[in-house]
Amino acid sequence: MLRDVREWFDGAADGEIRALEEVPGIDPERLRELWCAEPELMLRLDGLHTAAQRAFERRTRVAVTDELLRALRAVAQGADVARLETAVALAGTRLEADTATAGARGLNTGLTCGIVTSPVILLVVFALGEWVPRLFGAGLGCQERLALAGALVCFAGGAMGAVFSVIVRLRDPRQLIRDSLVSDSLVVGDGPGGAGGPAVDPVQLSRALRQEGWYRVVVGWFLATALYLLVAGGILTLLTPPASPAELCGPGPLSADGHGALVKTWFFWAAIGFLAGLNERWARGLLRHPSAPGVEATGPGDGARRS
Repeated sequence: MLRDVREWFDGAADGEIRALEEVPGIDPERLRELWCAEPELMLRLDGLHTAAQRAFERRTRVAVTDELLRALRAVAQGADVARLETAVALAGTRLEADTATAGARGLNTGLTCGIVTSPVILLVVFALGEWVPRLFGAGLGCQERLALAGALVCFAGGAMGAVFSVIVRLRDPRQLIRDSLVSDSLVVGDGPGGAGGPAVDPVQLSRALRQEGWYRVVVGWFLATALYLLVAGGILTLLTPPASPAELCGPGPLSADGHGALVKTWFFWAAIGFLAGLNERWARGLLRHPSAPGVEATGPGDGARRS
């Protein structure tokens, strides 16, 4: 059970990579003949066979490796080489899907971690806001509590806006692979089905996008907090909350209208935070790894926005 959970997050554990020459049941002399007769096909087969042994999901490793070796043994025993070509094409497609699954799972895990962490951070910040002033013999009044609560609501809205922005722009999981091809740290081949198999290591891709998914949520936090400071501080006067803390705090209890204004104020700050989080796309990094000289990387959905 624990192994299955770990593999769901980090992929199957690495094992010993075996070359085609080390596979039992294949005549070495016949293998050399195939290399001489079909060098390009065998080069693709060798790359995909190696890539299949480090696929993200264990079942993909087993299924693709077995299918490639089954086709190779059949051709070595006299079957048409077209069977091997078909197996190579199907293996490339399946390994590409495996890499896309790894990237999407890593990104979703990072985003989910950020969303789950947000309420915890909100509670910690609110508790500190109540506790720290007491160390100096002071306390938070009504207006200060409402201002802090508005900031935290805006903070949470920024996280939701950042997650929504990423999900909307990432329509195709395979975009994770295409946008990672420019990364020098992840390139290991010439692309799915090419000489080197999939051009990104699925485990590395999953870990990188998990970190960047979390990073996007953090960006949403900071953007929402910055916009809250601008609006609440009176610097940005284009947007004004339905009611200020001074209007909501009075000598007596809140009236029905006062409660309505308080709820509207929280909704206002949540919406402000959400809109600020949507602008996380302007923070470079997610799915845009360092480009090769003269090449500009493109984030998910950027091409669709330009077209």
